[in-house]
Amino acid sequence: MKIGARIIKTAIAVALCTILGRFLTDNSGFFAAIAAIITMQETFSTSFKKGKERVFGTTAGALIGYLFALISPDSILLISIGIVLTIYICNLLKWQGSIVIACVVFISIMTSHSVDPLPYSINRIIDTTAGIAIALAVNYLILLPKPILSAYKEWGNLFDELSQHIDEVIYENKNVDLEELHEKIMDLKKKAKLNQLDTIIHQENEKEIERLDELIEGLLSVYEHLKFVEEIKQADTELTYLSSLEDNPSSKKISDIILQFHSQRVFKEWSRIKSLRKKADRV
Repeated sequence: MKIGARIIKTAIAVALCTILGRFLTDNSGFFAAIAAIITMQETFSTSFKKGKERVFGTTAGALIGYLFALISPDSILLISIGIVLTIYICNLLKWQGSIVIACVVFISIMTSHSVDPLPYSINRIIDTTAGIAIALAVNYLILLPKPILSAYKEWGNLFDELSQHIDEVIYENKNVDLEELHEKIMDLKKKAKLNQLDTIIHQENEKEIERLDELIEGLLSVYEHLKFVEEIKQADTELTYLSSLEDNPSSKKISDIILQFHSQRVFKEWSRIKSLRKKADRV
């Protein structure tokens, strides 16, 4: 495993947050660094989404923590009630991705002894926002991610893996975990679905995105037919044609016909994918 661009950029963002924290007080560098680590993602829109969740969660946790700290900052009963309220409010506002950080901020405020809760709560919002801003800036300005190029490489790995499974299922009659492969293909399909913002920011070619989508759909088509082949071979179904054909010695099992059909579809679709791959390689 190599050290990728995301790892390097995360380290840079954390370093900048640590430097920032030296000019601030109250562990601001620590909280900013955590925000930067969570925010740093593969695409800008995903980073922005994570950052937004972080801000929402921090704000909710800080506000609830401040109000509860005014009553009794170290009350176990209030901490328990506050956690329930924090989770409830996040769910009510559909901020499920913000629940964890909201609870962390709430607890940090409630358990910070001899600290004025108001400036402490405000500082948590400020340093979190600063960490997010640093992460977004670093992600955009340094080694801008190329998600489609990364997806193409991942597609190539899945192409090789599926090629091996075709031989194992059709020629070697082996039992293969095709569901794991299916999960990988679906995960890749999600990664390749860029929104308009990411297409512009990451300077991706829309034709390349469409070509990749077609290649991924090709893998899914081959998987589906190969899955049928595997299931038919495992079941060894003893179905026959209609009773009127039972006396015909040349008649085949229905399962044999279905098996032949899906096997042919596997090879036909596989040939089409290889042709698409050659065109993509020439571009």
